[in-house]
Amino acid sequence: MVSRVNFTRVSYTQDGSNSMDRISDLPKEILQRILYFLAQKDAVRTSVLSKSWRYVWCTRPNLDFTHDSFKGRKRDFLSVVDEILQHYCNQRLCLEEFRLCISLLGDDSDQESVSFLDKWIPLLTSMGVKDFQLSIIAEQSVRGIIDLPAVLKPEPLTLLWLYNCNLGQNIPENIPFVRLQELQLCNVLIKNEIVDKIISSCPLLTTMLFLDCEGLKTIKLEKKLHKYLKHFVFCNFKTDGREKCSVEIDAPTLETIETIRIIGSKVQFHGHKFSNLKDLVLQRVVIFNNSIEQSQLRIDAPNINSFHYSGFIILSISSTPWENGCHIFAPASTTSTLGLYIRDVNDAQSWFLRLSKLLQDLRWSNLFLEIAQSYTNNVHVEEDILVQDVINGGNKPVVVEHLTLHISHLSSFLSVLNGLFCICRPRIITPNWFMQENWDKEREVKELCEFFRKIQMMRESGNRKIWQHLKDLTIQGFDESRQEWQTLQVTQLSESALLPDFDRFQ
Repeated sequence: MVSRVNFTRVSYTQDGSNSMDRISDLPKEILQRILYFLAQKDAVRTSVLSKSWRYVWCTRPNLDFTHDSFKGRKRDFLSVVDEILQHYCNQRLCLEEFRLCISLLGDDSDQESVSFLDKWIPLLTSMGVKDFQLSIIAEQSVRGIIDLPAVLKPEPLTLLWLYNCNLGQNIPENIPFVRLQELQLCNVLIKNEIVDKIISSCPLLTTMLFLDCEGLKTIKLEKKLHKYLKHFVFCNFKTDGREKCSVEIDAPTLETIETIRIIGSKVQFHGHKFSNLKDLVLQRVVIFNNSIEQSQLRIDAPNINSFHYSGFIILSISSTPWENGCHIFAPASTTSTLGLYIRDVNDAQSWFLRLSKLLQDLRWSNLFLEIAQSYTNNVHVEEDILVQDVINGGNKPVVVEHLTLHISHLSSFLSVLNGLFCICRPRIITPNWFMQENWDKEREVKELCEFFRKIQMMRESGNRKIWQHLKDLTIQGFDESRQEWQTLQVTQLSESALLPDFDRFQ
């Protein structure tokens, strides 16, 4: 997109004589189309070029107003937008696209903003605007005070982005969003019935995003309502005890969907075939099947590029072809990231067996594994059983590109490390300690040296079946000034005062 154009009124012929530049002599419709590709402020600046350019900017077929980029009071911003819209209406000018971003500041101007919206939205509809994009961003203190039922009325709306707003309690009879393609609601108070009406009235929706919204109980995705849906994101990062929203996905009919990201929710998949799915994120989710909680995930996604899962439950993912020749879940081009927590130290053996099965199911992808344990008790692991389980399955320990460990006490984590080396072979290990942000550099280096020493001891005197393949062990520090990893000698770690300012180690 063009952001700036330099115009020259005078040009020179080969003999040195000047003549009027030809751009200014173009028909008005062409000048309007030229300005169509400029940002609003750049389009306004063309008014000083010449008389012929003076009013072209306020007749172009698209307008884009953002309160944050306006130099002046909010009331002045509202007045400018109102005057220009009224000018378009009075002159019966063609307005194809209208983009508006308003900030609610928690003062008297907020109600004025709502009043203008009540006035402008019917005006835009009557003017035949085909592309209306509305963004409303409110300060934290505003939420729950300003009702915005007017945003549910414009038929030409193509994008609706609301942040920190209240859509009101009155459920409209009709929400005419026949052109809406993108719906983004962030920290919005909204009744579930209103969401149901919105998404059932939007046959062209390609993107839906819900971030920390209140009032939602169930969201259902199915082809008859969402035949063009490509990206669905539902995130609830708040842990205030509110009931989890349930997301139901009718997999066999959502042929176009490419992105599914669900965080902090219940989720139920009706069917398992996603022929175009490229990105799947499931974090802190509870998976249901016919209202029964389960740990098995069946996804047929032959074109998936990225799979990210984190939670307390280790999923069971089918890795063999299903009926009708379904593809394996994780093709070789996939990046799989797993973040898991050890909760029950008394059931550690079963936990590691389930983790081994999950890693084997994902062994064809590029694996990144993150393990956290906050318990101080030792985890009891029968190492020979884990090793034999891998051998009995006709497999080898799975290669993990990067293993990140979140450690409370190193002494209680050694058995976890032994268990992990029974079932996987990490190329890179990054240890992190809980409360590490309160450490000074000397303490951090001391703990890292201890971690390195323990691994060396296990390598030399531990179970040979586990550690026999560990050929080399190096430590790297990330140099912030050079933005690169540097290999360190063990003696360097023991002399922390000689170390450069490394940001992290692995």
